[in-house]
Amino acid sequence: MKSILPVSATLALVLGVFPLSAAGQTSSDSAPATADRFAVAANFTYKVAKIASTSNSFVLPGGSVDAAWNLGGKASNLSLVVDVNGESKSNVEPGVALTQFSVMGGARYTFHLAASGPHAFDLYGQALGGGVFASNSLFPGASGITSTANSGALQAGGGANIRLTHSLALRLLEADFITTSLPNATNNRQYDVRFSNGIVFCF
Repeated sequence: MKSILPVSATLALVLGVFPLSAAGQTSSDSAPATADRFAVAANFTYKVAKIASTSNSFVLPGGSVDAAWNLGGKASNLSLVVDVNGESKSNVEPGVALTQFSVMGGARYTFHLAASGPHAFDLYGQALGGGVFASNSLFPGASGITSTANSGALQAGGGANIRLTHSLALRLLEADFITTSLPNATNNRQYDVRFSNGIVFCF
């Protein structure tokens, strides 16, 4: 009887600790990692632009895909980003349309909030540069009016993501200020604001 008691006590201890350990493991596994090595987002976009020489604005609907590669280690808040965006509107003015396609790259800094909770929350800021190609419109230049044009582009802004699962997040909102220099018969400058929301796939 005396020999059975230590064995029973040991067994009870093991059986008691194991569920706690398993529960801790499950809880840890279910908590999403916030510093993913790689993330790809698919977004709906809405760019607010202004018609040259007027105070009239219009919205260019479109979509974008951006990919972010986290540097990891001591720079785990920093990512390199590539953003590809396309947008189009058929009636900016009577008989005038506009289609734009841009490719930009740069850096993103992310603040990981509520990292230990089931739904991690990320805030980020970013700065990107690249180029834009515009078509199906009217671009006045020194040699006349053309239907296509291209220029450099700069983009600065930020957004917020909330984690739904370990590998999926919802982009609540991204807002970016974008400047381009397409010909417009005035100052050849555009200052636009683009809003985005979508789904982020985390790897």
